[in-house]
Amino acid sequence: MFAARTKAIVKCLGAERDLIYNENANQKIDVLTLVKVRVKKRILWPTVEYMISNQKLLNLLQEPDIPLDYKDEVLIEDFENLNDSSIGGHAAAGVDAPKVGMKVSAAVDTVDGASSFTLKKKTVDTEKLRESCADKKIKEEMVNMLKLKEMEKLTFVHQTVYNPAPVTFYGKTGKDGLVSAVFEKFGCSLWRKKKKETSFKIPEDVTFAYSLMEITTEDNTLGIPPQFITMERYNKGWWKVSTDGDDETLQQVTEDIFDKAALLQPLEELHESRRRDLLKTLSELLHDRDALSLLVETLDQNSKGVFECQQSPAVSSFMDVLDVSEVSNSQKNAAHLLVSAMEALPDNAAALLATCSLETLRVLQQLVNSLKEKAQVKLPESLPASLQEEGELRWAAELLCLTDQTLTELRDQWDRPEFPPKLLLELVCLVVQGLSLMKPKIHS
Repeated sequence: MFAARTKAIVKCLGAERDLIYNENANQKIDVLTLVKVRVKKRILWPTVEYMISNQKLLNLLQEPDIPLDYKDEVLIEDFENLNDSSIGGHAAAGVDAPKVGMKVSAAVDTVDGASSFTLKKKTVDTEKLRESCADKKIKEEMVNMLKLKEMEKLTFVHQTVYNPAPVTFYGKTGKDGLVSAVFEKFGCSLWRKKKKETSFKIPEDVTFAYSLMEITTEDNTLGIPPQFITMERYNKGWWKVSTDGDDETLQQVTEDIFDKAALLQPLEELHESRRRDLLKTLSELLHDRDALSLLVETLDQNSKGVFECQQSPAVSSFMDVLDVSEVSNSQKNAAHLLVSAMEALPDNAAALLATCSLETLRVLQQLVNSLKEKAQVKLPESLPASLQEEGELRWAAELLCLTDQTLTELRDQWDRPEFPPKLLLELVCLVVQGLSLMKPKIHS
């Protein structure tokens, strides 16, 4: 719940490109904290991961005793989330506080709010810091301990946003709508069958958000480039999600999804025995998240022409069955896309989909087809057990029956900002489509 609140606050401040919201109330992030930023380029989605260290910038220096200047000022005061569908507050330090409407539908009865609170920002004087650190030698062993890899940058926290006094967040939700199963499995932690009030208190001096600046360590000398890093916000699962996509209609969302889904079609051209063996090996991998992630990395490397023998027997088995020397590039890329989508699904979702019955997969594929054809998607009257009210895949069926209204409800009440509903819908569509092409009784 804390992550959802901090993301909403950062968005309200209009500072999404400058501030990174904190996802963990227990994670204390002070100014000068070193952070590794890892950039990955996957088959379709670039990813960014922030790795917060327990070291400070000055720990890198051979002579760490340098003067530091900080500026501590009010960012916004009397910030509150009111029941009359507004978020208010008096801005300070040059920040405008826009009014943000809260949408309440007939299907979702919700009240979210917080005690009125003030946010402050603490900023290090980077110009003076740059001058003080100019030509300062670093401890080479400290940099080596950070183990920077290719596509990783070393940064430090130059600004934090925090609460100078305790804050109480509260909420009340109830359910009466088609998207209930989706919420129960992936969404809001407040979502229950009966209305329930809940609240949680954040003590003072908790980091709500932070900003980063890049540093260099060339020639064992500390450097602080004069410009800020410009970084977009990515989810924790590290799939790129545009912050402008929050208001996309279902049609806009699905058009993008099915452009990607078309890339899966070459799976159908694989020999039936190869498809069967690939699915068998993949189903075994889905119960081992580390092995599945290793398979994605292996396919990423393979797409760049790197052929490495993996220590994981399951990963090696999959690559042997795929046999990239025999399949076409389009078939290899299709398999890569399907595996990447499965790896990105949270919890045991991919395993449930991969091992479901042919009847269940057939119904899910029909729902995907209706979504693709922009038809009104409805659950059939007769459903296999796994898709019925208490079934283990009911959430997938309800997700595929989204409308513009229920998509808005999901966005408004979603409590996992690192994994938005749009992404979940995309991944489920890709996995269902890919599995359907891989199983002959489904696609024939």
